[in-house]
Amino acid sequence: MRATVVLPTIVAILTPTFATADRGALTVELGPTATWWANLSPPDGTGPGVSGSAYGGLVDLRYALSNHFELSATGFYEAPASYAFPNVLLPTNGQTLSGTLNATLSRWGAMAGARYVLGFTWRLHLGLEVGLSHEQSTKLDLINVSNPSVPESYGLGLSNIGRDSFLVTPLVGVEWFVADRWSIAFVPRVELVIGSPVQVALVFPITVGYSWYLF
Repeated sequence: MRATVVLPTIVAILTPTFATADRGALTVELGPTATWWANLSPPDGTGPGVSGSAYGGLVDLRYALSNHFELSATGFYEAPASYAFPNVLLPTNGQTLSGTLNATLSRWGAMAGARYVLGFTWRLHLGLEVGLSHEQSTKLDLINVSNPSVPESYGLGLSNIGRDSFLVTPLVGVEWFVADRWSIAFVPRVELVIGSPVQVALVFPITVGYSWYLF
């Protein structure tokens, strides 16, 4: 008798009334992100890229044109994080200095694109977004490491630097409708920052979303 009551209750909780990819649904989601850079380029001078991590957040707006096709727009912010770029060559005052460039970088930007959505309670997302990002570099300091035991700043007083880049971002992940209109999603992204060279970042967002029916 107890199983007869408990099992339907569990099924009801895990199977919300939200239909597949609901045509006409408008979804807003937001949440924190963790970013891992595979080859972040130095903001000044020339030198090899470095790997590193940063944290931030994003806001995403999605509209379902059909039961399987959505348009999306995303805004993101990456909080300041410190990096050390070794073997940087920096021309200054008619000479080229070599050393480790310390810098604090932050980013923000916006993208738009489309997604293919498949599923009911659990949904698979496959998509692509393109857009622009702005990277702000502060606290730049070139360090003389010719004597590794006594690293010393060149004292150049380097200015802050901002640079804009074009982004291409494929994404794939899952969304779970925990209740009618409410969802939790994990949709990792591969950010390709177009430039010379192309920089690659893996972005891992966990978002909470809410949906409205427009018709």
